[in-house]
Amino acid sequence: MITVGGFNTSLDKAMVADDLTLGAVNRVRDVRATPGGKGVHVALAVATLGEPVSLVGLVDAARRREFTEALGSGGVHFDGVESPGGVRTCLAIRDRAGRVTEILEPGPDTDPPTREALCARFLSRAARSPVAVLSGSAPLGFGHAVYAELVAALRASPVRVLVDASGALLEQGALARPFLIKPNRDEAEVLAGAAIEGPAAATRVARALLSRGPGTVILSLGDAGAVAVTEGRAAHARVAVEAVNAVGSGDCLLGGVAVGLARGLSFDDVLRLGVACGAANAMSGESGRFERADVETLLPRVELTVL
Repeated sequence: MITVGGFNTSLDKAMVADDLTLGAVNRVRDVRATPGGKGVHVALAVATLGEPVSLVGLVDAARRREFTEALGSGGVHFDGVESPGGVRTCLAIRDRAGRVTEILEPGPDTDPPTREALCARFLSRAARSPVAVLSGSAPLGFGHAVYAELVAALRASPVRVLVDASGALLEQGALARPFLIKPNRDEAEVLAGAAIEGPAAATRVARALLSRGPGTVILSLGDAGAVAVTEGRAAHARVAVEAVNAVGSGDCLLGGVAVGLARGLSFDDVLRLGVACGAANAMSGESGRFERADVETLLPRVELTVL
């Protein structure tokens, strides 16, 4: 079973507005509320590909049943740790031009027992998994070193830990030498202090990030696919699709990578599967969700170039 630590879960509300105007009244329609957060997206991607997966994250008493049933219907075992504060709510508003505006709450301020429970449950499950993922932001109360500390705590076990975060959380996590990190273009530019324009520049930045400690860097580039760099190997993969909603595509890419690693696929095939999952999400109308059949259709079309 793959373990996902998506501690800062949320209730995601997706809605449609004809126009979105700052400083004005905006009316929306087609409102849908589902469990969300980057870790939820990763876990659902893993389950969609047919692999068993457990998600460790925050929940509150009022939404425990809702989250457990919704995630369970998607094939995800939810190991929820109750928070004294409510689960955050995040908004995604799509306008008539197809642009998606996200408004993300920070989440509840967690107390020491809650933080300890989240870490303990993740470590217990991850130590028995072939692959474990730490994804997204940490709830308030956690320090920037939490992912680094969890990576270090698992170093003696055979689990391969993947980290997808931003800012100091990612920077310190990388220094702890995880098996893999997966920044997106914006996150990598902040860490590297350099603009990324195209796969060649992304590869240079990924190699620089590799020197900081992780065993592999996969840098996602939106509709330009992703580059992957490890010691002695670098590749770029992409597949052209008509994107409807790209929110969550990087999370789905990471879910595909986790599955590829758990199945023992080659470096190139792991990257192909990840890129196909990210593209399948972009084709769908839902954030962080895709159809397995779309992945199977896209896989043969993924173009991979060794760099």
